Formats: sequence, structure tokens, C-alpha cells
Amino acid sequence: MAKEQVSSILRVMRILECFSDRETEWTLKALVEHVDLPTTTVFRQISTLTDREYLVQDPVRKSYHVGPRLMYLASSILGQSDLRRVARPELERLSNTLQETINLSVLLEHDIFYLDKVETHRSIVCNTQIGSRAPAYATSSGKVMLACQSEDFIDQFCQWMEEHARPLTDRTIVGPERLREELVKARSSGYAVDDGEIETGLICFGVPVYDMNGRAAAAVSVSGPDYRMRQDQAFMIREVKQAAENISHQLGYWK
Repeated sequence: MAKEQVSSILRVMRILECFSDRETEWTLKALVEHVDLPTTTVFRQISTLTDREYLVQDPVRKSYHVGPRLMYLASSILGQSDLRRVARPELERLSNTLQETINLSVLLEHDIFYLDKVETHRSIVCNTQIGSRAPAYATSSGKVMLACQSEDFIDQFCQWMEEHARPLTDRTIVGPERLREELVKARSSGYAVDDGEIETGLICFGVPVYDMNGRAAAAVSVSGPDYRMRQDQAFMIREVKQAAENISHQLGYWK
């Protein structure tokens, strides 16, 4: 009985994980095909989730998307994040200094998860949102955090990348060998670059944040239009490095 209950929880988790920022709406048929579970099982799970308002069903299209209870739960968790709380003043200071969009991200499987974001009046519209995800191989934060991982982790990531990596722009790096070259550069320089790889005309510089155990717990990045970022590149990178170092110190990391 206990094992069945655990299996049921795992099935619910697999279904909820489908509702990422890249796939926010699912039909019953699409969910069944994606999670590879019997139709009756998936229907039973999403019916319960809908009854509890973790999901809602579109009355016309009959598709499902995130409901108010799940959004409330997510926002509550984000609000209580120690990392986010510690980093927020430094992100705001950095945003005031650089007058560009600042992001705080963590590595989540093959993606980065945007934990926080600060914008200014000069910020251009970009697709990052708090609580959304983006492919790690296409972002400066993802690349700089991957550069801090073990060789085994990177090998496994590159194997996954061979089958699943897709271009988001004509500059997106989708080849494992090219990614490995980027990771070598990131280790050497202490930062990584997204040169229009996730969004055309947008450049991002990302720097890792370390916890008290010396683990890359997150990354701070600045993003802006290519013409401004190229002109002020040295200044931008220096300031982001300083912000990441300040946050790392507050988390207990000292070289």
C-alpha cells in the first residue's frame, strides 16, 4: 500500500513537471503520450489536480494549464527562498549600477530556473520570468554553472544534448563539442557569455555564486541589447563578478 502511494505521488510529480514555461498547456492525449502512462491513470490524476485547483481546464479547448493553487504555492516557496532573500539587495544594487536586466538563476536538470529578476527603465523586453526555465546550453548562467560541475556530470549533459538540444536562434550552440569549448573558457575567465543564443540581439554575461561548501549554488547574470553590452563589456563583467562574490560571501564562501 505504501509503495503504491509513493508511485502515485511520482506520477503526479511527472504530470506537474510537464507544465514548464515552454509547454504551459496540455491536452489529455498529449500528456498521456509524454509521460507514457495509461489514459485512465493520467485522467484520474489530472482530475484530482483540477478539483484541487492545481490545474484548470479550458472549457472550449479542453486542455489543461496551471491553476491558482499551484501558482500560489510556487510564489510562496520563491518568497521564502534564503538564496533569493540574501541575493536580492545585491541584485538591486547591480541593477542600479548597470541599468540593465539582472537575473538570479539555479541549475535544474538540463535547464536554468529563474529565481529572481530586477529590471530598470532602460531594460529591454526579454522573455525571462521569475519561475520560468531556459536551456542551460543556451544561457550564460547555464554555461557558467555547467563549467563548475564534475566531468561525469558534463559528459552526461553532453550525451543528453546530442539528442535533445534545439536551436532557439541561429546563434544557439547545440553541439556538445562546441559547448565543451565554452565551458573551458568560462572556467578560465570566471564568466560565460550568451551572445544572442537565447534571443536575437540580446547579450548576457553570467558569473557563478558559491555556497559555503564551494559549490556553484546559483549564477548572477546581466542582459541587455548587444550594442550596449559590447560597448561596456569590461565594466559589466567586473560589476557582475563583484556582485556574485558579495553574495557568495554572504552564503559563507571565502576563497
